[in-house]
Amino acid sequence: MPRNPTTVQTKKGSLQGQTENGVHVFRGVPFAQPPVGELRWCRPQPLDPWDGVRDAVEFGPISVQPPRPAAGPFAGIMGHSQELTSEDCLYLNVWTPGLDDGRRPVMVWIHGGGLSSGSGSSPAYDGAPLAARGDVAIVTINYRLGALGYLPDPVLADGDDTEGNYGFHDMLAALQWVQDEISGFGGDPQNVTIFGESAGGIAVGILLASPLAEGLFHHAIIQSGAADRLHSRESVADMLPFYYRELGIDQPSADELRRLPVEDLLNAQSALAAADPAVNPAAGLHGVFNAVIEDDFLDGMPIDVVREGRGSDVDLMAGTMRNEFTLLTAMTGMTDLNEERALELMSPLVRGSERAGECYETYRNLRVQRGEPTDPLAIYNAVMTDRQYRGSTRRLLDAREGATGGTYSYLVEQQSPMFEGRLGSPHALDVPLIWGTNDLMRDFVGDDPQVDQLSGFMMDAWLNFARTGNPTTNALPGWPQYRPDRPYTMVFGPDVRTVTSERDEELALWR
Repeated sequence: MPRNPTTVQTKKGSLQGQTENGVHVFRGVPFAQPPVGELRWCRPQPLDPWDGVRDAVEFGPISVQPPRPAAGPFAGIMGHSQELTSEDCLYLNVWTPGLDDGRRPVMVWIHGGGLSSGSGSSPAYDGAPLAARGDVAIVTINYRLGALGYLPDPVLADGDDTEGNYGFHDMLAALQWVQDEISGFGGDPQNVTIFGESAGGIAVGILLASPLAEGLFHHAIIQSGAADRLHSRESVADMLPFYYRELGIDQPSADELRRLPVEDLLNAQSALAAADPAVNPAAGLHGVFNAVIEDDFLDGMPIDVVREGRGSDVDLMAGTMRNEFTLLTAMTGMTDLNEERALELMSPLVRGSERAGECYETYRNLRVQRGEPTDPLAIYNAVMTDRQYRGSTRRLLDAREGATGGTYSYLVEQQSPMFEGRLGSPHALDVPLIWGTNDLMRDFVGDDPQVDQLSGFMMDAWLNFARTGNPTTNALPGWPQYRPDRPYTMVFGPDVRTVTSERDEELALWR
């Protein structure tokens, strides 16, 4: 790959990156002070200027997180574990076709990983294909994860009624960096799109609802996440004793917490995440460490404030995979399930065993009618896909009724060949399709020419949405805006089409 040094002057100092096949790349760009020492569990602080030229050729460290397998069928799908981790992790990366006054659309990616893993420097998020194809500036970011990003103890509060949400404030700081600096990288700070998948999609939904994020972006894309299951002050108060018990401490002060070894924090976090929800309510669906509502960052449940009009001027595109949950059960090693265990797993998530039984029967009957598998694992995966992803996304889209910004819906039903096709259209399959990084994950996405054709359709839709707020392209002309009474949805797969009815009987259970 031809590489040549390239420099850019920022407000804090000069950066030297490199030009790779015509795209200027700057890696490991700091956007805030390292959140270490006394700044652990503080909101990100402004970056100090530097003298001379700072190297921006290598990726910066990523947030401290549990290790992920370096090999095996899932290596690389949900992020890599080979990157250097550190509490000093607030770095971003930029790919741009030109360091000029081109005022290109800017796309800022928020990575997934359950708010406890992942990074903006995963090979799956190589920004070069999108930047070159669409003449856009691509930015990927890191943010603090797990306990370091979301420990919601009031003793750590920066001020009155502010606690937790540190990782989300990192995202705000990165978006402010884009406003301040991206014009020097050929981007337009007045045309910024945030997009993310899984926890990154949830983060996009949360930022859409945050009063502190207003004006920092203009379009938003939510992939497999809608942000309607978050922590309240009461639920985090219930969770803290469990975490401190794992740490072997009781009611620590802020100074005590900031002196703890980071390894202890991570080990306690992992133990808490692995606990049985029946024993430890902190390990339930809200996630051990997640956003906390009722402070200046988030003053209400996102879907409620969106329904009231927050973010209504932002163009939104949101969608899911057909079979989101199959990847998650496969990654846990679940290959079989009996009906009794399926109902047991569903009960705490759907308000009791009676409701679980009703859901199970409804899904089974509808799948019989469609000639789809009705074994307990297939039903459980379908229920959880709709409960966790498709139902939440539909509710958020419905909440946008009356928005002045455009609202668009999609569904991906492209099949993965992995495990002889048993995953169907799983969680995260959209990532390489949208980034144009299919060659890194051929076992996951497949090598049929149709895969790359579909990838091109999706890349162009995402790029056009970032440019104009409308995902319609010459290849996808029939994509009307979503309306609650006419839920137009673009379906991506071997048969690309627009539908207005998409398994409404199942989705009605989650309204």
